[in-house]
Amino acid sequence: MSEWTTVDWFWRPVGVGRHAFDVVAKRAEPHDPVSSFCGVEVEAWQVQRLAPESEWIREDTCMDCWRRISARWS
Repeated sequence: MSEWTTVDWFWRPVGVGRHAFDVVAKRAEPHDPVSSFCGVEVEAWQVQRLAPESEWIREDTCMDCWRRISARWS
């Protein structure tokens, strides 16, 4: 496992699961498209807002995003 100093991704429930996004998505214009690590595309405002806890509970974690992030430290 390699060492890392900063996290450059974050998770958000976006209506089609809980996906991981690159931090640059937080700086995009609200209606610009942003893609998760697995390729799900949403408008940036969907990842820039703080989702209510009920969305975090209802959405499943995307295991494809999880594997792609995990592979970075393998």
